[in-house]
Amino acid sequence: MSVPGLFFTFCKFSLLCFGGGYMLIPLLTAEFVGEGRLLTPERFGNLVSISQLTPGPVGINTATFAGFLQGGAVGSLAATLGLVFPTFILAAAAVSLIRDGQDRPAVRAVLYGARLAAAALVVFAVVIFAGMSIFTGPAVDFFRPGAAAPGISCGGVIITSAAFVLTLKCRCRTTVVILLSGLLGAILIPLIG
Repeated sequence: MSVPGLFFTFCKFSLLCFGGGYMLIPLLTAEFVGEGRLLTPERFGNLVSISQLTPGPVGINTATFAGFLQGGAVGSLAATLGLVFPTFILAAAAVSLIRDGQDRPAVRAVLYGARLAAAALVVFAVVIFAGMSIFTGPAVDFFRPGAAAPGISCGGVIITSAAFVLTLKCRCRTTVVILLSGLLGAILIPLIG
């Protein structure tokens, strides 16, 4: 993909990415992940994991890395600017729209629809993450017709369950959960898979 192509692809993602960086995951997967594409599912999973451990939003980190893989430093800059540029315009328009029309039924309906789309994209991102983390084997791609049934990573199930409990029941900070999950992964995955 050319540098201008990276810029416009990430502009498109930015325009479709309501609700934050995790909404970007399904879009990135469709564009860059799979056989013969820029990223394998495993490499994409590693990219998302690294973007969680580095400062900055997951969307920006992912755009920067994907742009770098595709076009070096210039590609990295193009992808990052492509993701950020439309956001400024949309944010200004959204603030104005919400401030001036938040009591109008049409504005409330648009916001409600956008929340539903964002919820669907979050669920889709969870399915993608589960395919990269919990389910292993040849059929990590849930959406490929005729694929064999995947195996299940015992370590992945333990780490996911522990992270869920730490977040929901213990109210641990997200950064602590991510760091503990990484440490637990370094211990468990080599031992039990």
